[in-house]
Amino acid sequence: MASIRADSQENILVLTIDNQPSRNAFTHAMTAKLGECLHQAENDPKTRCVVITGAGDRAFSSGHDLNEMLADRDNASDATLNAPFLQPRTMRTPTIVAINGHAHAAGFILSLACDIRVCEEHADFAAPGARIGLLPIGGQISWLPHIIPLGAAYEILATGRRVGAEEALRLGLVNHVVPSGAGVEKAMEIASAIAANSSNVIASIKVGLGILMRQGTDEAERFEWSEGRRLQSEPDAEEGMRAFLDKRSPNFS
Repeated sequence: MASIRADSQENILVLTIDNQPSRNAFTHAMTAKLGECLHQAENDPKTRCVVITGAGDRAFSSGHDLNEMLADRDNASDATLNAPFLQPRTMRTPTIVAINGHAHAAGFILSLACDIRVCEEHADFAAPGARIGLLPIGGQISWLPHIIPLGAAYEILATGRRVGAEEALRLGLVNHVVPSGAGVEKAMEIASAIAANSSNVIASIKVGLGILMRQGTDEAERFEWSEGRRLQSEPDAEEGMRAFLDKRSPNFS
């Protein structure tokens, strides 16, 4: 049965897109469930990082279920109904995507919204909107050029061609390319390293980078100084500096 599986591993939540007969395509119910899981993670202080992947080894996600799209054309372009695909970008909790196969259409959108992208060597990306008469939405126009060069973004969107793992790495679209089957392991390794640090600082880093992307350098610099002053008086700063001097691992709140 098509579903989003949630598995907590200590302080890391792993979400698995599971609809293998349809290359992990998203049904309306799965999209809503993804949003619920991300909302719960954001509001659970025990969850320090979220890892998202696909079931099997063929696809991360091929996008929306096209049969549902044909039956309800407005759903795929409804910003509210499709908000879960963009939700990782607005969360304070860090998100890592382990791309274990095709990341196309809404699967591509979801991967772009995550903070760190780990790609297995056989995986690929595609924004097929232009090939099927649909505008590439959900950050494909508004966010992709912040990640890769504008000309490369235009070519990918205008041709709808597939981008393999190694090309994605060269463009800066992904952080790491790993052997097939090793995506989740690498994502968990990164998630564990993040989870060991101050969650308050990690959240503020993400907020600050978002300000940079949307509002520019001056606003990001103002955020750095004001947020830096706030955080230096927090318990994590005291604990972190004392732990460093004591040559021990910090015990952050």
